[in-house]
Amino acid sequence: MITKFSWRRALAVPAALSLALGGVLLTSTAASAAVGDLVVTSPAEGSTTTSRDVDIVGSAVAGSSIRVFSDTTRTTLLGSATTDRTTGAFTVDLPAYAETASSRQSVFVDGIAGGSGFSDAKTVAFRLPISKFLTVATPTEGQVLDTRTVTFSGTASEGSTVVVSNAAGELGRQNLGNATSYAITYTYADTSAAAQSVTVNGTLGGSGITPVTRAFSIPAPVVAPAPAKVVALDTPVAGTTTASRTVTFSGTAPVGSTVVVNGPTGELGRQNLGSGSTYSIVVTYSDTAPVAQTVTVSGFVGGSGFDNTVTRSFILPAVAAVPVTPTVLTPPVITSPIPDQVIVGSDVVISGTGTPGDNIAYVVFPKGQTPQSSAPFEEAIADESIVVDAAGNWTTTLRNVEAGSFTVVAFAFTVDADGVLTGISGDSNSVDFSVVAATAVAAAVTPVRAPGGLAYTGSENQGLALGLGAALTLAGAGLAFAARRRAKLATVTGSDSE
Repeated sequence: MITKFSWRRALAVPAALSLALGGVLLTSTAASAAVGDLVVTSPAEGSTTTSRDVDIVGSAVAGSSIRVFSDTTRTTLLGSATTDRTTGAFTVDLPAYAETASSRQSVFVDGIAGGSGFSDAKTVAFRLPISKFLTVATPTEGQVLDTRTVTFSGTASEGSTVVVSNAAGELGRQNLGNATSYAITYTYADTSAAAQSVTVNGTLGGSGITPVTRAFSIPAPVVAPAPAKVVALDTPVAGTTTASRTVTFSGTAPVGSTVVVNGPTGELGRQNLGSGSTYSIVVTYSDTAPVAQTVTVSGFVGGSGFDNTVTRSFILPAVAAVPVTPTVLTPPVITSPIPDQVIVGSDVVISGTGTPGDNIAYVVFPKGQTPQSSAPFEEAIADESIVVDAAGNWTTTLRNVEAGSFTVVAFAFTVDADGVLTGISGDSNSVDFSVVAATAVAAAVTPVRAPGGLAYTGSENQGLALGLGAALTLAGAGLAFAARRRAKLATVTGSDSE
């Protein structure tokens, strides 16, 4: 019988042994870590070294190998040494710590004795003396930036305060506390120049740190367009009627400008705004100024005129007519007819005396009655005007009077060119008279009719008619009553106006 031997099986045996032994060795190494009797005497836990050049000093198993790592990961080896074979003492000289390194440091001390690592490896924490230093990482010298917001960054001593400043003053500061880096951001104004220079300084423990000066460039300044030089007129509102003839022109205009209000004939007012931007210019229009008004508001600032002008039309309130208080005139005196005279025929001559130039008006009504009926005067005709002559006399004839007994009362009045009553007297003496029919008929005369059949002077002057209306209203008690009863009143008046 032939037995075949497989080479794969032959190789598998040593491999299995190797894996088995490896597992035993790994288990044995972990389980049999050596007691290193490790003692670190310097630096003491939590102490501060005298410099940044640090030695780790201590003792361990004589002849063992000491290794110092940056941390427990054993990734970065800082230094190593072999303990004295008699005393076990060792000293490991570490690389000097940079000025920028934090003052808070720690190392992991481990060792190997008899092929096994120490079971008592330890971490030692200590502090380095703080050094004064300051660096500027950004911006770099001469750097051209594409933004006006600049971050000043770098490193400085732990616990220091970093200050960034330029010729105009401080731009920003930062207290580092336990850190050794800073970042201070500052935004330059749109008008700041492109070329900039700063000084980065610092203080630590009451004393300064050597400063760093850095020059760089930011984008060119942004030139804002000049503000528009515009004037606005808020009051009065276009097309409205002002509350009075004293008008306030108000609105806004550029600060420091002068605002001018002009009318059709020239300047009405102006105001210098100073540091303000609002104006209020008061203009009082005369009573004779037209109610329709237009103004132009303009002005100037900085040696040049506004970009615009405002034209505004508005209405002034009409001036109310001032009532005229009539002058009290001397009452006229009726001399004809004489009291209780009997007049034959239909024509009655009424005459008397008065102040030269005064107008005379009279009222005839049935004797013993108030003026209630115009029946006796339906056909009566009065003279158109009655004016006292220069000698102080006046006369008028009332025609077509029917037979009857009557009373006549007169008064004087004056009017201006517009027919406005300017003077009026009280009642004259009242005279009673009678009219009887004549055997002969008087020649026909074209009668002049008053509205409603009342006898009047026949004047075509409307202003005069208005004046007479006022005169009748303001005459004595009997005449005033007659005026109120115009529908039944026989009124005979006269004027020197046609």
